[in-house]
Amino acid sequence: MKTRLLLLCASCFWILPAQAQLGLALAPMRVEIKIAPGGQYTDTVRLSNDSPAPVRVRAETLDFYIDNTLTPQFGASYEQEAKLSCREWLQINPREFDMEATATTRVRYTLRVPSGISEGEYHCGAGFVTLPPVSESATPMGVRMAVRAVTALYVIIGNPSSRPLLKDLSLKALPNGTWEASALFENQGLRSFRIKGFLEVLDADDRPIEQAEYAPVPVLPQREQVFPFPLKTSLSPGTYLLHTQADVGLPAVLEGSVRVVVNGTQ
Repeated sequence: MKTRLLLLCASCFWILPAQAQLGLALAPMRVEIKIAPGGQYTDTVRLSNDSPAPVRVRAETLDFYIDNTLTPQFGASYEQEAKLSCREWLQINPREFDMEATATTRVRYTLRVPSGISEGEYHCGAGFVTLPPVSESATPMGVRMAVRAVTALYVIIGNPSSRPLLKDLSLKALPNGTWEASALFENQGLRSFRIKGFLEVLDADDRPIEQAEYAPVPVLPQREQVFPFPLKTSLSPGTYLLHTQADVGLPAVLEGSVRVVVNGTQ
């Protein structure tokens, strides 16, 4: 399935005719690759120019992580990801190319895994970003932003496993006067996991107030991940119950509950 990802970079823009808007479509958006140490893997991704104008594209090899708002953050290098990054193994060819309006192309990528690498899951991104045109004869009339599309790569060495833990459930008031429940998970293992399940807020009589599903994002290896749940309901002073059920791929579902007190000073 073709998925569109438009990440607008506010720090890099060029003045262009307003009608010349850009869009990239990339498939697949996520790839899992099981490979042995010292092995090599080559495949392609399908990149489409959804804009009615030609565009120049540059390929990028990226690190990424999931932040506390559950947003993937892609960058040229993140020091905290170094131990589990596959970025330095990744090559993309060609690195820079032109695409005609509404055109589609296949772009080749290759992963060369070092010999002697430890068992585990390693992650990186194959990114594609639009560049400013070489020349532009039209009179400037608007702003065009840079667009980035990324395929997330998960390289699995050996037979690593995840070790999910539910560490905490909490409730806090936000500066805008609303409330946010959250669940904190830790992955002590060497392979990521995803959560299927829900977190709910109940009143003092265990009557449900709100319930929300977990976002389908990975908890990467060797880290903690917060899952925030902004509430629509305004909470009056009183006692509330936070309850969650989380299927993380273990034989048993992780389940937890905690009672919290909201007072008038929060």
